[in-house]
Amino acid sequence: MHYVHSVRLNYRCLEHKDWPFFLALNQDRHVMHYISDSRTAEEIRLQSFENRLLPWKKGREHWLSMVISQKDTDIQIGVTGFIERGEGIAEVGFILAAEAQGKGYGTESLKDIARYAFNTQGYRKLTATVTSGNEASRRTLLKVGFQQEGTLRRNYFLQDCWQDDWIFGLLREEFMY
Repeated sequence: MHYVHSVRLNYRCLEHKDWPFFLALNQDRHVMHYISDSRTAEEIRLQSFENRLLPWKKGREHWLSMVISQKDTDIQIGVTGFIERGEGIAEVGFILAAEAQGKGYGTESLKDIARYAFNTQGYRKLTATVTSGNEASRRTLLKVGFQQEGTLRRNYFLQDCWQDDWIFGLLREEFMY
């Protein structure tokens, strides 16, 4: 996607050739600790990968998923995107490989995807859902300007028990480009 860009990162739509990278991300227990329990390769393919390959345009009911890579090396470092939630709202999500975490890539890519969602796609609000305890994602969202709007108690079953979800929101007029 040539219309999403930043200083250090490139973005492109997820493709079939990205399966090995996507699988590795989804099977890394450090990366997935707050996102998903362990799943087989087939479960990951059917539940998370295949539907993200569909062509995306505004109004579709599946994720716009983009692979994030470093501009200087073209090394894949993560996946980002959003899904429409109706009434001018989209929910953002991002997953970074363990070796890419703590380097500012999450903040940079979230700013980029927010800019694209607001300026190009015309969304009025972005939301994000984070499993409680995921302080790294929480800090990233707050750096970009998201506000924590609430907590959904015992909302997500993960690690054999019900977890709280933190809900974040960012209005277009609050976003600092």
